[in-house]
Amino acid sequence: AVVSTQSTGSLIDNNNTELCTREEGEKVPPLKIMMTGKVEVPEVVVTAEEHGFTFKLMAGIINPRVKEHTKVHKLSLLNGSKLHLQFDMRASLPFTLLDSKTEYTLNPRQKIKLGHGLVLSEKLLGALLGSSRQHFCLQFDKTAGKYIEADEGAVEVDVEEQLLHKSHEVSAADGTVETVVQQVPEKRYHLHSHLLLNYRNGHQQRIPVHSRIVLPTFYISPQAVEFGTCLVGQVSHLTVRLINPSNSPIRWTSTFSGDTSDGEFSISPSSGEFTHADSVLLNITFTAKTCNPSTGTYAFTGSPGNRTLHLSLSGVGSHDERMQRLL
Repeated sequence: AVVSTQSTGSLIDNNNTELCTREEGEKVPPLKIMMTGKVEVPEVVVTAEEHGFTFKLMAGIINPRVKEHTKVHKLSLLNGSKLHLQFDMRASLPFTLLDSKTEYTLNPRQKIKLGHGLVLSEKLLGALLGSSRQHFCLQFDKTAGKYIEADEGAVEVDVEEQLLHKSHEVSAADGTVETVVQQVPEKRYHLHSHLLLNYRNGHQQRIPVHSRIVLPTFYISPQAVEFGTCLVGQVSHLTVRLINPSNSPIRWTSTFSGDTSDGEFSISPSSGEFTHADSVLLNITFTAKTCNPSTGTYAFTGSPGNRTLHLSLSGVGSHDERMQRLL
């Protein structure tokens, strides 16, 4: 407000109010004081022991004798607040909690230890191998008793494919040894989910958990065998090596395809199993029946994963007895 007077004297000493007038001035907006606050919801502190929250498994541990395998890690839950915390804890398959109860009450400064795990099973491997997508989600359907692939789900899956460079030694015909480097494909499945802690006040705490499942792989060296010219009726022998470069168990079988009217190929052993990183020497034989060329292929299939290798074979027969001396 603006005050005007007609006197040069002090307004305090002037009792003549008729000489004073009040005029409206500029309006001043209300003063606002902004105040913010942060309310922290108390949560338990979850820590993993030794191997952390990531499970690493080889798919080859699942076989006709072992249908299911659970890998277990330990975790600790600490109530670091001054309040009593009540919550239930859940996991989504194939991740699991090993404690029989799901509801917990932790006093201030109380600490408990629990086991959580990853259940690797035939059903899980079947769902992983059955998908052709690089990213998808899995949900376990309790009614159907199997994993269902979906666009959204409790468990996310990422597929990684890479080429491994593996080396091995090969003995040449002249007695020398050379090192051969071969590219071997390997497939890995990365699973991502959460352990869920649902508190009584409605708050939810999510603990990320992960798993890496590696499919077994194997390769053969060499990939082609040429017997050359062999005497008809004589059995010729050559060898190849089947190699498992990883520590994952793998089972393998072989099947032959080709015409056996002019010559017959055989292999020994024709099937087997690797329990760890190893190799096996395979004996290949060829018996010529006629002087015509013979060809064939052995297909090797590994399980789990159904990786397939091919070994090409060729040979030709001869009735020339000089060939027997040369052989």
